[in-house]
Amino acid sequence: MRNVAMSIAVAAAIILVDTADVSVPALSMSGTPLRVLASADASIPAWPLPSRRDLAAALPSAEGIGPTGYAIPADHPRPPLGRFKLTAYARPKGRARAITATGTSARAGRTVAVDPKVIPLGSRIFIEGIGERIAEDVGPGVKGRHIDVFLPSHPAATKFGVQRGTVSVIPPAGTS
Repeated sequence: MRNVAMSIAVAAAIILVDTADVSVPALSMSGTPLRVLASADASIPAWPLPSRRDLAAALPSAEGIGPTGYAIPADHPRPPLGRFKLTAYARPKGRARAITATGTSARAGRTVAVDPKVIPLGSRIFIEGIGERIAEDVGPGVKGRHIDVFLPSHPAATKFGVQRGTVSVIPPAGTS
């Protein structure tokens, strides 16, 4: 930032001297200053900043602004498992916590119930339109290509209804 400010100040001084057509002192090897006349032909030193022609390529145009798609995480799953039926569930009424088949507390935004024959328990999965979740639970109605997404309340689960989405398993970190 300091270099940019210095470059702008030097350029402004050169332009000011150039337009004023005044003489400026310059140093000589003998120690006595020489007087140099700044004229309109004076060459301006090369800019450390890009020229205006280069800025058009560096800056986005107005129509290019805005998202053109969704960001895909670096560890995004490679091959999808296919389309799954998606339903939702919430903690049982009257119970303080919902305990999953893996022994953890079910949490909205993290827990899904799967068929362990299709998706192993503990797997991180990516559900299109929903995001990343962890296969932590099983359910009596969850068989085959069916995933039950844990939500914070029964009204939210009812509103979720039945959906379809593409599901992929995210490989563990450090593997390809």
